[in-house]
Amino acid sequence: SSGILFNTGAGQHILKNPLVVNSIIEKAALRRTDVILEVGPGTGNLTVKMLEKVKKVIACEVDPRLVGELQKRVQGTCLANKLEIKVGDVLKTELPFFDACVANLPYQISSPFVFKLLLHRPFFRCAILMFQREFALRLVAKPGTKLYCRLSINTQLLARVDHLMKVGKNNFRPPPKVESSVVRIEPKNPPPPINFQEWDGLVRIAFVRKNKTLSAAFK
Repeated sequence: SSGILFNTGAGQHILKNPLVVNSIIEKAALRRTDVILEVGPGTGNLTVKMLEKVKKVIACEVDPRLVGELQKRVQGTCLANKLEIKVGDVLKTELPFFDACVANLPYQISSPFVFKLLLHRPFFRCAILMFQREFALRLVAKPGTKLYCRLSINTQLLARVDHLMKVGKNNFRPPPKVESSVVRIEPKNPPPPINFQEWDGLVRIAFVRKNKTLSAAFK
């Protein structure tokens, strides 16, 4: 309705179905005292609903046009002073303090953003995130299954991960080419007593060639 042309190359697929929005919010179990981090708020369908339930939403958005839409949407309402917008690339920004992260992520930043979240301190309670279906299934994959990979090992080392629900492409405007899923990530606190960079180096070698034996990879 705002006449904005969405940049699908930058992952701009706006979640339009209010039932899905409400379901995500329900699964996030938001509290009145919560500070929520949202990445890629778009036109604010999820943002506005969360603002009604929490103390504050910090929305990170890279597109100035969408920032303008979001500001317009809350302008002059009692929600305006509960919204803080950070303009820029979330991967290059230091994350603020937050209790939970709820987001319909631009899919191309899924992997780096998950690890930025999991290495973030102080600890947050949980993250409810929308991903491309296959990425979500990799996050929760079990050892011995086809999708089990470096991403599965590293995420499950640092967090408990649950697949919450599937979301069809018709729930977005414009519809993406892929199906989506919502995942809950809860960081392990305290984290395992390892140097994550060293561990990741080891796992990277182990998974670098799919059909090689480990001894060959390490040689």
